[in-house]
Amino acid sequence: MSIKDFFVFIKLRISAPVAISSAVGYILSSRFIDVDIFILLVGIFLLASGSGALNQVQEWSLDALMNRTRNRPIPRRIISPFKGLVISLFLISMGLLFLSQCQNFYLVITLSLLAVVIYNGVYTPLKRVSPLAALPGALIGAIPPMIGWVFTGNSPLHPLNIALASFFFIWQIPHFWLLLILHEDDYRRAGFPVLTDIISPLQLSRISFIWIVALVGCSFLIISMLEHLSWLTFGGVVVLGIYLIFRTHKMVRVVQPRGFYRFAFINLNFFVLCVSLILSFNKLFNL
Repeated sequence: MSIKDFFVFIKLRISAPVAISSAVGYILSSRFIDVDIFILLVGIFLLASGSGALNQVQEWSLDALMNRTRNRPIPRRIISPFKGLVISLFLISMGLLFLSQCQNFYLVITLSLLAVVIYNGVYTPLKRVSPLAALPGALIGAIPPMIGWVFTGNSPLHPLNIALASFFFIWQIPHFWLLLILHEDDYRRAGFPVLTDIISPLQLSRISFIWIVALVGCSFLIISMLEHLSWLTFGGVVVLGIYLIFRTHKMVRVVQPRGFYRFAFINLNFFVLCVSLILSFNKLFNL
C-alpha cells in the first residue's frame, strides 16, 4: 500500500482536523502549554485514523458502489478487509495508549472509547437504516475537543467546555447534509436512505442554513465566555460569522446549483478552522 493509499485509508483529511479540534480544547483549558499537547495530538490522530480505517472495513462493499469512495484501498483490493481490520485496531490501541498518559486517565479513555463506539458502533450501522443518522453521528465531533479539555485535568462540566463541544457538534450537522446534497446520487446508488426521501431538497437546504446560523451564534457565545478577549478576536469571529451567513443565505430561497453547495461546504469548514485558530491564538497570547 502506497503512502497516498494509506492516507486515504486512515482518512487523513478527517483525522487531522479532529486532532486539531482536540488541541483547541486543550489550549482553552490550560494555564500553560507543555509537551502534553503533542501526546494529545498524536493520541487523537491515531484514534481518529484507526476509527476511520475501521469504518472503511465495515463499509468497503458499499464504498465500492459509490464514485466518491470506490477508489479506497479495500474496494480496489490493495489490502484485504482482514488486514484493514488489523491495522485499524492497532491504530486505535496505540491512540488509547498515548491518551492514557494524562492526569485524567479514566475520563479521557472513557471519552475516547465512547467516540469509537458512537462512530463505528452507532453511526456507521445506523446510516444504513435511517436518514437521520447524522444527528447521533454529530456527537463524534463534540468529543475530541472535550478530550482535549479534560486532558489537562479540568472538569468536563465547565460552561466553556460545553459551549466548545456544542460548537463542533453543531458544525457536523450542516457538514453532513451539505455533503449529502453534493453526493445524493452516490448514496442512493449504494442503498443508503437519504434525507430527501422524507423532505424536499429545498427543505433540507433551509434546515442546513438554520444549523449554520446556530453555529455562528455558538461561536459568538464562546467568545462572550472567554476570560481574556481582544478586539481582534472579537472582530475576527464576528466578521467571519457574518460572512458565512451572507455567503449561504440563498439556501433558504430556492434550490441552488450544486456548485453553490460545494462552495458553502468549503466556507463552512473554513469558518470552523478559522474560529479554532482565532480562539487558540487569543488564549496563547494571554498565557
